[in-house]
Amino acid sequence: MRMINPLVRRVLSNPRLGRRITLQALLEFTGRRSGKTIRVPVCLHTIDGVPTVFTERPWRLNFADAAPVVITQQGRTRRGRAVLLRSTPQELGTAMRIALDNGATPFELGLKTSRGHKPTADELSTIARAMIRLDFNEG
Repeated sequence: MRMINPLVRRVLSNPRLGRRITLQALLEFTGRRSGKTIRVPVCLHTIDGVPTVFTERPWRLNFADAAPVVITQQGRTRRGRAVLLRSTPQELGTAMRIALDNGATPFELGLKTSRGHKPTADELSTIARAMIRLDFNEG
């Protein structure tokens, strides 16, 4: 990822190239302890009408309390707030199943599954993941 992420960040930041990539987005925020600007490529899923990111990476803890973010997706930059949701395993499993039903691939959710296998919400609930909800400042 250390080699791939810089390239992905560059592509997503480019209005001409980034516009062609639908699910990927660039999440930019300030580290809660370091104070440094952090830019992370993520897959942005819409779950029940709410933009959501699934991750188990340590940077998710920056959103334990809502924090400001800048999202660049499809060449468009928006500002908003992100918050780490306190979800039960069942809620996470259901949300991941919705993302898959909406066209996300297991790879985009960080899952390794057998070709053709459609994991159930119960199976997905056993995977340690966290959800980050994004609220945009529109207007």
